[in-house]
Amino acid sequence: MPALRRTFPLLAPLVAGLALLSLPNAASASPLMGVQVDGADTAAGAASQLEAVRNLHGKVVRIEVSWARLEPRQQGSYDAAALKAVDRIVDSAAARGIKVVMFVDRTPCWASTYAKKDCSAGTDSEINDFATTRYQPQKAEQVVPVSTFLVQRYGAKLAAYEVWNEPDQANEKYWAGPNKVVNYVALMKALYAPLKAANPALQVLGGSFVGANGAWLKAMYAAGAKGYYDGLAVHFYDLPLYSLKQTRAVQLANGDTTPMWLSEFGWTSCQGANGHTAGVDHPCVTQSTQASALADVFRAIAHTDWISSAVMYTLKDSDDAYQFGLISRRGARKPAYKSVRSVLAGASGALRRPTMALRRSGASVQVSGKGSLADAYVLRVYQGQTLRYRALIRVSRFGAYAVKLPAVLGTSGLRVRLTSDWSGRSVTRTR
Repeated sequence: MPALRRTFPLLAPLVAGLALLSLPNAASASPLMGVQVDGADTAAGAASQLEAVRNLHGKVVRIEVSWARLEPRQQGSYDAAALKAVDRIVDSAAARGIKVVMFVDRTPCWASTYAKKDCSAGTDSEINDFATTRYQPQKAEQVVPVSTFLVQRYGAKLAAYEVWNEPDQANEKYWAGPNKVVNYVALMKALYAPLKAANPALQVLGGSFVGANGAWLKAMYAAGAKGYYDGLAVHFYDLPLYSLKQTRAVQLANGDTTPMWLSEFGWTSCQGANGHTAGVDHPCVTQSTQASALADVFRAIAHTDWISSAVMYTLKDSDDAYQFGLISRRGARKPAYKSVRSVLAGASGALRRPTMALRRSGASVQVSGKGSLADAYVLRVYQGQTLRYRALIRVSRFGAYAVKLPAVLGTSGLRVRLTSDWSGRSVTRTR
């Protein structure tokens, strides 16, 4: 789910020895591509959402199952209305040839480690509110029965089961409490064998993390996570391609070749004509910028053999701040709907090459241009054959960058190259 992510500065000098990663992008079967959808109160509501996904040429949807709503009172006692709501979405997807990535989160009161909980009285909403459900379960094994029940119930309709949601998130919205990584890996270990026994063809996804710096993943390895997942789920919002590549490097350095599932990414189009339409913990972009950035991601990974799926967040806007959807709250299709539909329908095209211009600015040279919000770029400045300056940059939320070179480099005799971190494509200018 969207929340505060680590961001990168516009200009950051690279340490000596840092080089572009050369990871395989061999042609392969296209990853499953699609969008996250919400629950539905009616069959018509479910059908409307999934019909929109089919029109997009989406092959997969991701859905959340609230454990607290499904088993509010005790283990094995399922709420009929909550189960019916899950049935509606899964069955509506299956009827249209669309697979489902499912994840369970939100610990019910009776299983929560929340110290101040009182499960003895009150309505289901009162005893399963956010203060309770955001906490870890008392025992990892408590999550096994509900998980195996679901994967048996839906069988081949599921593409994957993602173990929980964003356990490393700093806001603790989904996995609050101590010993986060150890307890999360214990959950992965408790679930893996039962899930595979219940649904052998199912892909079990571990990780479900937002951090792209490798710290959480390395801690997972240290806690013994390897061998308890078929793929790694990652949620990289504002800089997905760079984050994917950095995380893949950490995987390979630790002998992990399992594929990645980019199961959440996106941009909120909350940038209006008069500025931000609402405060938000992600940078607001325009609707046109959102459209091009989403298309860039889907195009970039279309034939990347170590990525199994890309699921953008989300089909419909949720509020003024979280306008991550392809469809507005009023039901209007945004420009992103058309751009994503074009790519998922098979439109050819590669990740856009960045632009670059050089101009003198006082005693320095300013480098400026445009590029993709999804990517990062390495800027190199040469005098003759000597590399004199190198920096990692990303574009602003408006898709532009501007870097003033150090005055010590002078204003002539310079060869400037900007290279995409993802594709390796470059643009070079001289002055």
